Amino acid sequence: MVESVKDVTAKFSKLDKFEGVDFHRWQKKMHFLLTTLKYVLSTLIPEYVEDETVEQTRRRNKWKNDDYICRGHILNGMSDTLFNIYQNVEFAKALWDALKKQSILQKMLQARSS
Repeated sequence: MVESVKDVTAKFSKLDKFEGVDFHRWQKKMHFLLTTLKYVLSTLIPEYVEDETVEQTRRRNKWKNDDYICRGHILNGMSDTLFNIYQNVEFAKALWDALKKQSILQKMLQARSS
C-alpha cells in the first residue's frame, strides 16, 4: 500500500537529529526521506525570463515552494545548534552542499590530528 505524505512526514520525527557527527549516515537517511516525498536537491531553479508564459511562472513558483519545503525538512533534521548556524542558507541545495563541505573538512582535520 502506498504511504501518504502525512505518514512519510511523520517518519521525519523519528529520524535522529544531525548533531554534526556521522554526516554520511544522516545524509543517506535524509536523502531517502526527501526522495520519498519527491523532493530533489539537484534541480536548478527555472530562470526568470521576460514575458514568461503562465507555465514558466508556475514551474518557477513550484520549484520555490518545493525548495522551501525541502530546506525546512533538512533544517528540521538538525540539532538546534546546527539549525542556528545554517538557518540563513537560502536554498536547499546550498544547505546540503554546506553540510557536506563541513563534514569533509572535519574528516580532514581528524585525519591530520591522528
